[in-house]
Amino acid sequence: MSINDALPEEWDAARKARFHDNRPYESVDNVNKPQHYRVGEVEAIDYIAQQLGTGVKDYLLGNVHKYLHRHRFKGQAMEDLKKAEWYLRRLIVEEEQGG
Repeated sequence: MSINDALPEEWDAARKARFHDNRPYESVDNVNKPQHYRVGEVEAIDYIAQQLGTGVKDYLLGNVHKYLHRHRFKGQAMEDLKKAEWYLRRLIVEEEQGG
């Protein structure tokens, strides 16, 4: 059995044991809502934006470059390209909002 064969109930049990998290299972979306960035009340990107203020735009741009660079080398090309796109979209929103 591989990790991909796990049932939603098994994911729930594992998450509750590891993170003391009682939220119901949601499908895995490593691009838009990675589970490991949503432990607790605040999503990691929102916390980072709060801490960096306008500097968050440099953080977002850096991640665009990172995912564009590594998409050919890590073995998850489409996922990395979609992550680059996600960070670019967030950067566009920041720019539009004048942040």
